[in-house]
Amino acid sequence: MKKIFIIVFAFVALTKPVLAKVTESLELNEFKVASESVQFLAKVKITKVEAFQEDDNSEKHVYYADVLSTYKGKPIKSLNYDMYVEAGEDVIFNSEPVYIALCVDESGNFYWPGTGSEFKSSLAIESWLTEHKKEVATISDSIGWCK
Repeated sequence: MKKIFIIVFAFVALTKPVLAKVTESLELNEFKVASESVQFLAKVKITKVEAFQEDDNSEKHVYYADVLSTYKGKPIKSLNYDMYVEAGEDVIFNSEPVYIALCVDESGNFYWPGTGSEFKSSLAIESWLTEHKKEVATISDSIGWCK
């Protein structure tokens, strides 16, 4: 029994770093896709969220954020963006800085393009952005999520 426990413990200890790397790699790949698919990409700190009931029984969440770094789009200090969700869906409010990928409408207002548009801060994303900052700023969103 003790040998089985040691084997299982060793297996978990050895595979955990591999799984973490795979997860980090998947998140970075999703981040790269997002950076190519939107008009605005930034690291932000969410400061407030307001929820409004819409006539069609959906909800509009308005997120307010301080912009820590802009990677794609016009550099700004703060922003707000709209997210439309099903009625009763929880407001997600993270006080830790996150990366967001947003669309911009004809009036210059930001809006949420959908799932896969917010990313936790990670060393992999930070490193990739440091290496590719100029390229990210000029990537066209012609095949993007904002049409």
